[in-house]
Amino acid sequence: MPTRKKDARLKDFVRPFLVDNRDMLAHLPEQDRLILEQKALPEEHKRGEWLFRQGGYPTGVYWLVSGKAKIFQGIQDGERRTLYLYADGDLIAYRQLIAEQPHPVSAVLLEDSVIRLIPADTFRGLIQTSPFFARNMLTGLAREFTVWINLLNAFKKYTVRQRIMLVLLILHVQDGASAAPAGAVTLTRTDIAEFVGASLETVVRMLKTISADGLIGIDGREIAILEPLRMVEELTAGG
Repeated sequence: MPTRKKDARLKDFVRPFLVDNRDMLAHLPEQDRLILEQKALPEEHKRGEWLFRQGGYPTGVYWLVSGKAKIFQGIQDGERRTLYLYADGDLIAYRQLIAEQPHPVSAVLLEDSVIRLIPADTFRGLIQTSPFFARNMLTGLAREFTVWINLLNAFKKYTVRQRIMLVLLILHVQDGASAAPAGAVTLTRTDIAEFVGASLETVVRMLKTISADGLIGIDGREIAILEPLRMVEELTAGG
């Protein structure tokens, strides 16, 4: 299969599970773009920094210019359940701000990142004055809701092995749209376990079997995606 068709098949499979809201701030009217550039200055942040905590009230919207962040909920006995991994260009926490609700999740950076914090007043002002901006936000909200439903249904259907492969493919496509090195993703075993809803021991064991099958290569935190289409075939078999 030609490389272009392989890439298209992979992206078509992963697209229903990608928020990918980079376009929400792309091609804005000049006056809107200038407001964002003046009010939301880029800041460098380190891996492990918290953006916000569950239960707190939003003070602005986080524009993830580059990097990676996860949102998660604290559940019983101090455990965490990761709900999504954001990447370059994504907006985080705008739903809570629009709804004027406390954060239902916490957010922490998974790698060194560049963030633009859009102040609450600036964000609300653009929604009120810019039909283009408001429409983009509505489109983004609808897209995110669809992604949550798609992930929920997939995780109900898939085994732990398949859930891990899906997460790796999501990261693979996300990184392909960013400046990250092609062909590999970086995520701790704990982060994977919290996302797929399995124990750390199970995730480590499943990664070894997936590697033994020649689908991935493992070098510390770095996981090389060797056969993404074979992974897609396994995930779609019988579907």
